[in-house]
Amino acid sequence: MKRYVYTLLMIGIVVILFNTFSNRATRDLALEKSLIALLEQGEKEIDLSELTIFDWIKVELFPPYMHDEVIEETMDITFKGDNGNIDLFDCCFLLVFANDNYAVKTVMLPMHRIDSIRDERVLVGREK
Repeated sequence: MKRYVYTLLMIGIVVILFNTFSNRATRDLALEKSLIALLEQGEKEIDLSELTIFDWIKVELFPPYMHDEVIEETMDITFKGDNGNIDLFDCCFLLVFANDNYAVKTVMLPMHRIDSIRDERVLVGREK
């Protein structure tokens, strides 16, 4: 009986850990640095599909003070993971990449360099 309870307890812990840590968006610092460098060089349009090495279907750009719930509603996904504290700070935009159901990567970009997203894959830079 002890062995049965112990096995059920271990299965429960594994399921809880898997659910907690799976499908979490991580901040892609390498992509962030590349995008900032391109924007600093004066690039006006950046095709995100050419710079990313992970799979994604949709991307959205969110302004400061945006809560995770709004990201979920806007993109029709489940958002867990690194939001860069966008809900607290007013210095950056949050770029969220997602597959069908979950956010997969996030990138923080300075507000003064970004204008918008076009054609669901092109980041449009702002004039200096």
